[in-house]
Amino acid sequence: MPELRPIYPLADARNAIIEAAITVFSVRGFHGATMRDIAEQAGVSQGLLHHHFGNKDGLWNIVGERISADFLEYVAQEIAPDASPEESVGRAARRYMAYWKEHPAAFRFNLWRLLEGRTEERSKRSKSLNERSVPLIQRAQAAGLIRDDMPAGLVLIILGALVQFWLHSQIEITDALAVTGDVPPSDDAFIEILLGLVGAQDGKAKRKPKK
Repeated sequence: MPELRPIYPLADARNAIIEAAITVFSVRGFHGATMRDIAEQAGVSQGLLHHHFGNKDGLWNIVGERISADFLEYVAQEIAPDASPEESVGRAARRYMAYWKEHPAAFRFNLWRLLEGRTEERSKRSKSLNERSVPLIQRAQAAGLIRDDMPAGLVLIILGALVQFWLHSQIEITDALAVTGDVPPSDDAFIEILLGLVGAQDGKAKRKPKK
């Protein structure tokens, strides 16, 4: 099953090239991958890679763009402007976790993005995602569902960062819990823990006035 939705006609070699690129980049990162590696993975010539995508930067960027587009479509219903915050915050958090679990190569690519991605590319992606997601947290704060003693953007980042940590640090989490004889909660139980951390206490958590 392809990691990303094909965007070209089924017989178009560009679909295979993008799939090969995400596979190679997810294992070796930007600097460790070569156009030869990607061509061999795709079963095409290096010349065809250069013809369609220019260079390795071009391939890296298109893979990043495809992941972002697929992710936004995956969570679109939960973060839509008319989505009810009462239900959508929890659903969005679960959907966020589910996407990365269902797309392991995209998840690894995203980790490499933090280490090796160009600032401009990361910023463009970040703005696109946050412009669509932060308003949901704002609506939840206005409804008294999410604590309001921190900016909505920070709430979103905290939720996302903890989900990411949950996915890539199971060894550390398991070992930390083992000290007290506890076992890791299920994915769903962990999401409930996160929602409890950012949830308003009886709807009374309000942002402190700026000094």
